[in-house]
Amino acid sequence: SPLVAQKNKTQPVVIPELPVDSSTGLYSYVKVVEVAGINKADLYKRAFAWANTYYKNPADVIREKNPEDGKILIKARFKIFNEADKKGVITGAGDVMYTLSLGLKDGKYRYEITKISWQQTSAFPIERWKDTTSPSFSPSYPYYLKQTDEKIKEIVSALEKAMSSEAKEKKGDW
Repeated sequence: SPLVAQKNKTQPVVIPELPVDSSTGLYSYVKVVEVAGINKADLYKRAFAWANTYYKNPADVIREKNPEDGKILIKARFKIFNEADKKGVITGAGDVMYTLSLGLKDGKYRYEITKISWQQTSAFPIERWKDTTSPSFSPSYPYYLKQTDEKIKEIVSALEKAMSSEAKEKKGDW
């Protein structure tokens, strides 16, 4: 059941449930996706092409690329924001860093988004955002978690679309 933190008496803050790795206890988005009839080399090309178009700075974020092993490692970030204040002004709340590991095999691929942390002077694992008992807990944290979850789902959706078997079918080859 979702955790609820009292912001004030009228509006409880609902902490969204993000997927958790049972062995590490950390947030982790992992999925194996079947792509019938597409070999490892082609899946690698699709994943690499996706990374090069999805990220504005692919040279910075693609940390490892290994077509032979069918592996791509991406370390990237996205911005999060504070909820609008009484005047409707939205301010930045910093960057969330994450690691995206892609494993590619004939007919399937696996993605794993892990090591999700808020960029502070030292790493701030986002799991700390759900600890309502912490003296440093902020009512903004559930909102940050919600944005993080939505952004990661957006990344995954873009990846899955680019990797699907309908993607870039060659027309007119004979």
